[in-house]
Amino acid sequence: MEKEILEQIKAHDTIIIHRHTYPDLDAYGSQLGLKEIIQLNFPEKKVYVVGDHNEYMLDNTMDEIKDFVYEGALAFVVDTAEYNLVSDKRFSLAKTLIVMDHHLNDTNLNPSIFYQKSQWISCSEMVADLAINLNLKMNDLAATYMYAGLVADSGRFQYLRKDNASHAFYIASELSKYAIDIQMIYEFLYNEPLMTKVSKQRFMDFKLTDNFVAYRFNTYEDVKASNLGFSGVSRGTINLMAGIREVLIWANFTENETGSVIAELRSRGINIVDIAKKYGGGGHANACGATLKSFEEAQLLINDLNERVLNK
Repeated sequence: MEKEILEQIKAHDTIIIHRHTYPDLDAYGSQLGLKEIIQLNFPEKKVYVVGDHNEYMLDNTMDEIKDFVYEGALAFVVDTAEYNLVSDKRFSLAKTLIVMDHHLNDTNLNPSIFYQKSQWISCSEMVADLAINLNLKMNDLAATYMYAGLVADSGRFQYLRKDNASHAFYIASELSKYAIDIQMIYEFLYNEPLMTKVSKQRFMDFKLTDNFVAYRFNTYEDVKASNLGFSGVSRGTINLMAGIREVLIWANFTENETGSVIAELRSRGINIVDIAKKYGGGGHANACGATLKSFEEAQLLINDLNERVLNK
């Protein structure tokens, strides 16, 4: 399959790379890392990255392109295989579609190639592995993008398991041969402005179910009042409920500007991705999410999480 992907890259003059909405470091790392690798090895090709914006430590400027650019083009979707999660749905206008994802979901994107490594911890790891196996050139910038994605999605390697640790460390070792500013990555991940730290204090309180599932509802008014932005509230405050001995599952439900409620779900030692899939979402066994219609639907999901702890 890797050689098929390479042949598709060679066969198309224009390549457009998509990823999921509200991008995290792995979404950016796999998207921007793939772009850098393709441009480095095939400088004659036109390579674009598209999608919404989020805070990032390096240049994350997305390209503004017209619909006609997709005519005869190859489109990639990385770090998601779910239609509702893709930022910029115009990938369907391309001649050929390749989906690269490391989550546990199937895909409803109808790609020509579905390249999935659900046992691996990050999509950036997949892109790096692809480049290594195909003997494609990399540079410091590409390596930095992908190393950041690997570090972020693995929680600085603390979420690794017996079945994926050796490969993740192998990729980290290969990427570390390049001039990566590792300290810059960690400072971006774990240091934040004083105002951000203060703003997060308003999200410290949460509720508990009878089986100690911690959860919080955040309205769009809460988001606007916080000055954190949507992603800063939804994904940025979820782990304020982490690290509590009695709490094995914690969940953050945040309303966006359209009225949808984005569920961020986390667990320790309990597989919950099937519950996320039940509500149209997906992700990892212990870190997943879904897009819900309302807080009422969120309460149903909480009930399922509460039942899962009881069964555990």
